[in-house]
Amino acid sequence: SLTCQKVHWKDGHKTKCKVNSAQTANTKSFSGVALVPARGTSTISKKPTEVLFPYNEFVELFNWEKPGFPPRGLLNCGNSCFANVVLQCLASTRPLVAYLLEKGHRKECRRSDWCFLCELQIHIERSSQSLHPFSPTNILSRLPNIGGNLGYGRQEDAHEFMRFAIDTMQSVCLDEFGGEKAVDRSSQETTLIQHIFGGHLQSQSPNILTLRVFLVGRKSGGMGGGSGKVICTNCNKISNQCENMMDLTVEINGDASSLEECLDQFTVKEWLHGENMYKCDGCNDYVKAWKRLTILWAPNILTIALKRF
Repeated sequence: SLTCQKVHWKDGHKTKCKVNSAQTANTKSFSGVALVPARGTSTISKKPTEVLFPYNEFVELFNWEKPGFPPRGLLNCGNSCFANVVLQCLASTRPLVAYLLEKGHRKECRRSDWCFLCELQIHIERSSQSLHPFSPTNILSRLPNIGGNLGYGRQEDAHEFMRFAIDTMQSVCLDEFGGEKAVDRSSQETTLIQHIFGGHLQSQSPNILTLRVFLVGRKSGGMGGGSGKVICTNCNKISNQCENMMDLTVEINGDASSLEECLDQFTVKEWLHGENMYKCDGCNDYVKAWKRLTILWAPNILTIALKRF
């Protein structure tokens, strides 16, 4: 418990502990109790450029020739299965693993507080070296740092944790260049995380109807995705808009029995009529129209979430 950790920390563990110096060399140490979210800043080490992470270097990571390592089991630490399954997915994402094991993030990290990418590197290094299942407690105890509404020991949603984790890694990459506000929008799409997970959705111009399309978008931007268009049946005006996404959320409708069928349903033509009539800029009126999403620019590593509920 949090109280137990505080007592143990003040009872001498703070001064006696050697784990930080032995296991986390080249990283920034942090003080305090694990369950207390850290507060800190990062030192800007690089000036923003048009391309933040060269794509040719990403291709080398994507084509990493090492065989990897056998999967290691993760122990359930009390309702932690949602996080364990995501960590297993990330530990099997080849370019991310290649970057953390070959190039390493910890030696270049300039954050003064807890860093998820640093901790993920330690986690993957441990997975590659361990012969037995282990508990990812260092990550689980820092859930509030990854997602503001995630809580330790509570049942959470795996897809939500995945999105928070990817957003956090993207923020870490941007912090090296001064943060999201200091980096041009197009350049934000050239981080390593964007090269791995990013996609593009192209859809109709913003209005109340487009919110259904942007549910798979991400606040931090990305590359990859799909394309969509709305065609007015009255004046044939085509309305498009491009949006970034980092995963694809597909529904399981009817008797869909495969992922391919779910993707077919995702790209099927949908009519907008009745209460869902489309506000056409050409006609300046609510009209019957149809829209369709198709894959325009797929991410290198596609994350698909099934709307299983």
